[in-house]
Amino acid sequence: MINEPIDISSKPIKLFLDTVDQVLNSNTFLLPFEVKADNIDEALLGFIASESFIHQLASQDKEREWFNLHYFDHKTGNYKLKNGNILKSEIDLKIKEIVVDKSDYLIAMLTGDTSKGRFFSYYSKEISLEKAKVIVDNLISFLTTYDKYSEWKLFFVEPDFLKDTVERYSKNEELTYFNGGFGNDTATVILTNNKGFLLLTNGID
Repeated sequence: MINEPIDISSKPIKLFLDTVDQVLNSNTFLLPFEVKADNIDEALLGFIASESFIHQLASQDKEREWFNLHYFDHKTGNYKLKNGNILKSEIDLKIKEIVVDKSDYLIAMLTGDTSKGRFFSYYSKEISLEKAKVIVDNLISFLTTYDKYSEWKLFFVEPDFLKDTVERYSKNEELTYFNGGFGNDTATVILTNNKGFLLLTNGID
């Protein structure tokens, strides 16, 4: 299956996501997608424009019991996806590979190291460097084994392709993700052999 969802209940993934949520006060997603011929730009753009993207977002939003992307329909007694398109109308992806100290960038998310990115821990929930290294090493080991490949790359993506809570939209556009302003809005791609993992954060005070 193309862009098959990953099991976020797997211990290495769950621990990483839960810790990022805690440190950055974020709702964090990890979304797998297919990458062919190492063309990350085209692959990522195709993924976020696909049904798989919003399906994975909605599924993880439910699985982690946030329901930020849903509303409760009292008539049916079920949660339903909010109206609108979560993507901005004009998208120009800005992607840059992080070549040096790849693991350090992910570790910074857990240690609240703002010298590496938008990783401010509003409630001082950052963890020690030693613990963060173990969590990140276990995550990368799991993802590369998952894809049966030992090498991996890391890419920073400018977090401006999803609608945020700062801007106003029409009444039919209720889906938003990034917080804008001074939020911990980040988008990162972990790339293994022909598979990418889009990591999204949206921490805010």
